[in-house]
Amino acid sequence: MKRLFIVLSLLVSQPALAAMSLDKIIVYLTDTPNAREDIVVSNPDSDTLYLQTEVYRVDNPGLPNEERVRVVDPKDFRLLVSPPKTVIPPGEQRRIRMMSLESGLQKEVVYRVNFKPVVGDVTSDRTALKILVGYQVLVFVQPEEGASKLAIKRKDGALYLSNSGNINTEVVEAWHCPSAETPTQDCRELKIVGRLYPGTQISLDNALTNDEKKGGELEVLTRGRDGGRQRLQL
Repeated sequence: MKRLFIVLSLLVSQPALAAMSLDKIIVYLTDTPNAREDIVVSNPDSDTLYLQTEVYRVDNPGLPNEERVRVVDPKDFRLLVSPPKTVIPPGEQRRIRMMSLESGLQKEVVYRVNFKPVVGDVTSDRTALKILVGYQVLVFVQPEEGASKLAIKRKDGALYLSNSGNINTEVVEAWHCPSAETPTQDCRELKIVGRLYPGTQISLDNALTNDEKKGGELEVLTRGRDGGRQRLQL
């Protein structure tokens, strides 16, 4: 979960925390017309929450030239956030709708949406520090028939786990298994985790021993729209 911290210093001393919570921080949408999903924002604080959102399109996700571009021009809006600003009284909730205008995608489009509390009054008879805690929601707009496609690749003597599909998947656990008949509980757990966007790869060189690189299978547990377990021949 990614949080954004904004600090408003009023000379110093007792901190006041502007709190909020979201019911999800990852959203999957398809490129079907007006695909949508709501995020429920709760205000458990005793103060009114003033909330605003910012939409960023992520170009070349997971690559060295990744760039996050804030979407401000109405003609560039392909992900609508409604309402973009809202006021949430203490102890109440509001629904923020994400709706995609994308269609006919060949590859997923990635957005990051900031949920930022806006500064309100600090009620105190002493100087205070008000800490505003925001969140960033990861939004994937994916082809309706999209799929990830994992494979083992060798290049210049190095070993990689790559994704040649058109949607991302997140590797959450991995094991090296000596053979196809070896049950998972007898395989060696590996320190391999990370999100594989289309066209990206994860190095396996530091996770596998030299003997393991010569054979066996890599079992991975992935999370995402088509997540699950699969084994790949080394």
